[in-house]
Amino acid sequence: MEEAPITAVVPQALSLDPAAPALLGTRCADCGTLYYPQVVSCRNPDCEGKDVAPARIMARGQLYSFTVQRYRPPPLFAIEPWQPYALGLVDVENGLRVMGIVDAPLGEVRIGMPLRLSTLTLNAEGADTVMTHSFVPDDGADI
Repeated sequence: MEEAPITAVVPQALSLDPAAPALLGTRCADCGTLYYPQVVSCRNPDCEGKDVAPARIMARGQLYSFTVQRYRPPPLFAIEPWQPYALGLVDVENGLRVMGIVDAPLGEVRIGMPLRLSTLTLNAEGADTVMTHSFVPDDGADI
């Protein structure tokens, strides 16, 4: 029996490499500004150049802020089995803040906790397994 294909909910934004998942962003070739999601040109007003190149963001960081989502999202982002989850804003490299699910027990989620990028299966029903990026506790981090 053939396994169902695994896809990212936004394929151009996430590498699903299980050994080293990465967010797919862009970095300005001139000033080094990092963007996520990807952009077509640098938006830094202090930068003379506009050329950007693909950049893999191997995100480790700290939880800046979060909220608890207690409603079922629309079908594209449906999580099965359903349960409330934390949606966090995470400080990662170069001052970049990325939003994502914090895959941890709600009672353990706290501002400032060290996190690392991971992937999370949203659902595996039907023809595809759909995944997204998430952040998990990084207990061994030195942040």
